[in-house]
Amino acid sequence: MARQRTIEHEKSVEGVGLHSGERVRLTLKPADAGAGLRFRRVDISDRDNVIPAHALCVSTTQLGTNLTNAAGVSIATVEHLLAACAGMGLDNALIEVDGPEVPILNGSSLPFCQMLDAAKLVEQSALRRRLKILKPVEIVDGPKRVRLSPGEGFKV
Repeated sequence: MARQRTIEHEKSVEGVGLHSGERVRLTLKPADAGAGLRFRRVDISDRDNVIPAHALCVSTTQLGTNLTNAAGVSIATVEHLLAACAGMGLDNALIEVDGPEVPILNGSSLPFCQMLDAAKLVEQSALRRRLKILKPVEIVDGPKRVRLSPGEGFKV
């Protein structure tokens, strides 16, 4: 059974937001097992500034993926960072950002993968939770279709 992972060392990067054009600083910090990936907008202090990186928090997907919490605080352009976290197996981290969106850096996930590598992923005591597809799930939107089916392995 695989165990959850966080980072051993805090790491930061600065860059420009693709859509806002604002200079932003992003800092990855270790988090406890079970905490998940959470963004904290450190530039906001008058309401809840923590935004879980959870599908239920996705507010828009046009020109990027944006997450918004119940207090209306949002973080934009999270997809490259979250792809790096998923690809490298990071389960728990606090991601502090001092602006409205994640910096675009070179436009790929590679700088975030390098950042995670430098932060050193470490195992935690808790087991990693996995989803198991028990019955087919299909979404159709006009000519677009996606289907998940029970079975062994993965195919597209």
